[in-house]
Amino acid sequence: MTDIGHGGARSTGAGTSSAEVPEEVGRLAAANGLGELLDVRRGISPKRAVAVGWGTAAVSLALVLALGSETVKTSMFSFAHSILHALTIAFLFMTVGGIGYGVRGLVAGARAQYLYADGIVHLSRSGPRAVKWPDVAQLRSVHQRGDQSTVGRVVGYRLEPRDGAAFLIPLVLVDGRDAFVDQVVAAVRRHNRPII
Repeated sequence: MTDIGHGGARSTGAGTSSAEVPEEVGRLAAANGLGELLDVRRGISPKRAVAVGWGTAAVSLALVLALGSETVKTSMFSFAHSILHALTIAFLFMTVGGIGYGVRGLVAGARAQYLYADGIVHLSRSGPRAVKWPDVAQLRSVHQRGDQSTVGRVVGYRLEPRDGAAFLIPLVLVDGRDAFVDQVVAAVRRHNRPII
């Protein structure tokens, strides 16, 4: 799972070794003549998503039960009752959110992008898929939705190959830059493909 704008992805950076590349990805890259491996961007693993999500849900549920029992003991018209009731509801929402995050991680599966000199390999639940730079139709920016303070902010790029099966490359800023995405943008630009 790669959550847009949630910092769920990471790059390994310079010095990436081919030992980090799954065998099926390496074979596909070699078969397509993608050249040297430059970088890797991995999304959050399903195991980690389940651990974080369901761990959060378990702790939140324990707090719901503890706060709920204390809420019953207080007078319905007291300030303490109002605070305990609000906290119980907040932790109930966190329980549901944690369960949802874990399930979403299981459904989405592991995702990663392997950046090569002459293309990119996207690995998802359906398997690896190679795209050579000349086969890219366009690179489209994906913008934040929701909160008014962050609406319109670029959170990733959708790489759209000519065959139409697009995939997302999340933007993960470190000191205001994302070296992985910068390399993708430069490669797409070198091949005169539109960046929208």
